[in-house]
Amino acid sequence: MRRLLLVANPAASGFTASLHRDVTEILERNFHVTAIWPNGPAQARTEATAAAADGFEVVAAMGGDGVVHQVANAIIGTSAALGIIPAGTSNVLRRIAGVPRKPRDAAETLADTTSTRVLPTLAIEEGTGDSARDHVATFAAGVGFDAEAIQESERRPLNKIGLGVLHYARSTTKVARAFRDRLPTLRVSDGARTADAVAVQLQVHDHLTYLGRVPLSLGSGPKPIAAVISRVTTPRLLNLVARSAVKVNLARLPGVEIWEGFERLEITSEPPSWIEADGELLGRGSVFAAMPEPRHLLIADS
Repeated sequence: MRRLLLVANPAASGFTASLHRDVTEILERNFHVTAIWPNGPAQARTEATAAAADGFEVVAAMGGDGVVHQVANAIIGTSAALGIIPAGTSNVLRRIAGVPRKPRDAAETLADTTSTRVLPTLAIEEGTGDSARDHVATFAAGVGFDAEAIQESERRPLNKIGLGVLHYARSTTKVARAFRDRLPTLRVSDGARTADAVAVQLQVHDHLTYLGRVPLSLGSGPKPIAAVISRVTTPRLLNLVARSAVKVNLARLPGVEIWEGFERLEITSEPPSWIEADGELLGRGSVFAAMPEPRHLLIADS
């Protein structure tokens, strides 16, 4: 029988012990299931890495985009496939991958999966030389404003559970006020173009959203896409979100450049800036690079 590691985040907003039991029982119809409740992101990634190396066919993440991000980074480039059981505040990759919204329905679909498909991702390099660290973004990443908004939201992590999207919106508005008079601190280059910015937003897939079912798109051209933003104000931010939702050309918005289909994007920051991938803070740094990830991330497909 095929083996599946179920990596659950018990702190996820929709997680309950009874739901976990039901999901496990559904998956056990067609998998030998090993279930773990890691005590943090590091253990989630370590256990997922070990399972992939041991030949597990599927490593499933039960929770929000955070645990999905950790599992994806652990198994990319291996023969293990990513499974998603949504049970968190935001489940962006679940929508992109077409996984059912309800956890039990997602488990039913995963239990019956018979194939895999490749999901495009973005490689993120942080730092240079021996100190460089590699990450993978499954749907989006950001340097500057977006990352600082997430850092602000993490100051009160319990509000994410109770307030969800409203908490993110409140954090974003607070950071937007702080950015209103900020001068560009980022130098961005793709080899052919160079620009100064206060924020860079990177998108791997058309659907990028923390606004429920509203899909946002930075552009209709080849992926990945970068929005290079030279100034952030609350009206401009709202305009950007509105245009993204109705798929109007963002390049017409003052202070925004859209770079489509880049092969390598390099960003330097002075002073160091925050960076995030899939809504997960990666830390602060002065040198970053982003490029299409050549290693395959397999996702379970029915």
